[in-house]
Amino acid sequence: MDRKDKIAVAVKNDSVMWKGHFGMSPYYRIYDQNGNFLEQRENPFGLGNQKKHHDNPKLIVDLLKDCNIFIAIRMGEKSKSKLVENLGVIPVITKSESPIEAVKEYLSKK
Repeated sequence: MDRKDKIAVAVKNDSVMWKGHFGMSPYYRIYDQNGNFLEQRENPFGLGNQKKHHDNPKLIVDLLKDCNIFIAIRMGEKSKSKLVENLGVIPVITKSESPIEAVKEYLSKK
């Protein structure tokens, strides 16, 4: 699977980070490697959708197939391991409540 270096950030809305697990986020804000906002995507597996269980990280990886960095306030330990070992995704945990600040923090440490 060929991934571009885009960054997906779990958000409640356009300016506030989602405080739950990454896979349950209602939306993802997508940024490029320079920190430029590209788009916001709705998560069909997110909070309130009971059709699929969020514990399958492959569902989210498929939704975010052009992203190889996932930034969140929370992420399950098993999911983080699966992302790294099996799916080629870099999980990043942040304490920032602002999506753009979380991206800037990540990029400054790269």
